[in-house]
Amino acid sequence: MKKKLPVLAGLIVLLIVLSVVYVLSKGSEEGTAEEEEPQYTSKSTAAVDIADDVTITEIKAERYELPAGLGLSEPYDLKDGNIRVYLEDDSYYIEGYEDCALSDSMSAYIDGFYSLYAENELKEHDGLSAYGLDNPKGVFSLSLSDGSEITVTVGNPTADRVSYYVMTSQSDSVYAVVNSLISSWFYGLNDLLDKSLPEINQEEITFVSVKDKAEENTLLITYDENDSSAVGNSLTTLIMRSPVNGLAVYPYNLQTTILSGSSMLKLTDIVEINPGDLSVYGLEEPEYELTVIDTENTFALDIGTAADETHTYCMLPGGNIVYTTYTSGVEPAVNYNIYEFVERFVNLQYRRYVDEVTIENANGDDYTLTFGDDSVNKEGVDNRVAYLNGKSFERTEISDFYQLLVGITFERIEENAEISGNPGLTITYKLLDGTVTADKYFDYDSNYYVVEKDGTSTGFIVSKTYVSRMLTKAAELTA
Repeated sequence: MKKKLPVLAGLIVLLIVLSVVYVLSKGSEEGTAEEEEPQYTSKSTAAVDIADDVTITEIKAERYELPAGLGLSEPYDLKDGNIRVYLEDDSYYIEGYEDCALSDSMSAYIDGFYSLYAENELKEHDGLSAYGLDNPKGVFSLSLSDGSEITVTVGNPTADRVSYYVMTSQSDSVYAVVNSLISSWFYGLNDLLDKSLPEINQEEITFVSVKDKAEENTLLITYDENDSSAVGNSLTTLIMRSPVNGLAVYPYNLQTTILSGSSMLKLTDIVEINPGDLSVYGLEEPEYELTVIDTENTFALDIGTAADETHTYCMLPGGNIVYTTYTSGVEPAVNYNIYEFVERFVNLQYRRYVDEVTIENANGDDYTLTFGDDSVNKEGVDNRVAYLNGKSFERTEISDFYQLLVGITFERIEENAEISGNPGLTITYKLLDGTVTADKYFDYDSNYYVVEKDGTSTGFIVSKTYVSRMLTKAAELTA
């Protein structure tokens, strides 16, 4: 008998546990029953009926709350709640923002009211309050071209959060409409106004400019206007005009540096329309002004101060809307380092544009390079006879020297490099169009020159060894 007592005790404990579980589950079921879906009387039916030959001429939207689950950010204008869209001369406009271009989302906004289908229909229901239709998320009043009007009201989400309860003035029924079909109704100006920017073909860039307010200078890169093949030629060398004139830049180098963040240079959100004080955004006098031009399009953006950790304020030049853009797209364009994208030629001059080059050497060994009559073959190659100190040379005979002459490169830039005394070397280029540029090479130390171009120090540090090779070649040719 004593051995059976533990077994009985175990059974009693088990019965108690089962009783507790039953009570809890019963309470849970009762709680669930309160949130159960109503018994719909119809499925997959049209909630709005607009004839095919009837047009929506006006939409008055009153949005009181942004429904959860629609994947939308807070509309810029929701603080006001109201928005009016109207049709005029076959085009839709937003009242008060007629001068603002509309985005492609406007089509989705309008189309969202045509032939609206519901997943389920309740023809008999317990009144509006049970579905949040007496205190709705939004009310949308439609005016149609046939003179009729329709009102669409959005209430609470369904228990499964997949749909929202909707009622229209065309019926006494309550409909369950999936979230994706009503999301466009809650679009705000941030969605309906155009935020697109021109796309730039980075292989056909003809102009790049970055104006820096703090530095009071401008990075300016353009194609060689003397080169008729430049436009549309992805292999063409661009020329830097500022802060240093005459440096060669290849489009690919720009793609990997300044323009590496261009995919993130997009207008993300509207911050303010017709702003009263641009200084709060750093846009009264923009921190940076970015311009990129290809053979077809111009991309221009004024860049202000940081909006948050990942966004920066910006505006279209001459525009009336303050936007944000991704800081990751701005940074490569404004925090550039010219070493990363320039070819380090001191004065790259294409032979076919040169009329005369003079080399004045402090030790007295001077050279003058001139060219004979025009002789350009059908491929555009300059075949003029060259004269070095009066001695004539065919193109192939003097090409090594000319490559050394125009191939002088700098190893680095020392912005504060001191220039004093007389130059050890002066190279002057006279071009066929009459342009004259003079590069003077001053001693920097025993191994390097520092270059002055047209009277202005560049800070270019050039190897004396390389220059000596060029002068030695000139001496050999004229010996």
